[in-house]
Amino acid sequence: MRASLPDNSTEAIDPAPTIQPAINAAQQFIVVRAPIARVYEQWSRIEDLPKFITPLRQVQRIDDAHFSYTWHPNGGDQRGMFHIVLQIPGRRIAWRTVSNGFMSGVVSFEPRSQQETEVTLKIRSIFDPPNLSRRVEEYLHNFKRLVENEEIGR
Repeated sequence: MRASLPDNSTEAIDPAPTIQPAINAAQQFIVVRAPIARVYEQWSRIEDLPKFITPLRQVQRIDDAHFSYTWHPNGGDQRGMFHIVLQIPGRRIAWRTVSNGFMSGVVSFEPRSQQETEVTLKIRSIFDPPNLSRRVEEYLHNFKRLVENEEIGR
């Protein structure tokens, strides 16, 4: 016996459903030896993200909340845009891509002492979980080195 939809059904039969990539999340934190104001200020220089997020090649400001970027994920340059959806000075920055692929993230800053700041980075992406966790950890270590080395040079 063959199943059929009633004549008044609004359901559509899709002969080739599109498979959406899974969205995965990774979260890591690191303690940076610098005051929270300095740490937040460094991260909020959005055009400097390629200094510690290694696949990014270039970030350019479009307006106060929108940025275009070029990145090199798997052997070829790709372009995209992201939007800062939340910015609480000294505490948190959240963003979301508005173009090809899906990625969103939030970075939070908590004072540990006068001279130490805990930085927590959470990213949601289509990257597979082990790869995503490794990337988040790498970006935080790069950021820590950047901030602490710049502190020494001051």
